[in-house]
Amino acid sequence: MIKFAFEELDLLRIYAKIYEYNIGSMKVLEKTGFEKEAIIKSSVIKEGQIVDEHLYSIRKK
Repeated sequence: MIKFAFEELDLLRIYAKIYEYNIGSMKVLEKTGFEKEAIIKSSVIKEGQIVDEHLYSIRKK
């Protein structure tokens, strides 16, 4: 999908936001070339809890 997004759709960047407790997804993103850009503090209420979101991105090379 990443290759398709960059080559066929000509996107320059892809973003992903992950809840702070989803460590497994963060590891998958990092293994596929995504880099952590920011932590958005107290950005979402999920199941009654206020949680941070981690923002990842990958850029076209």
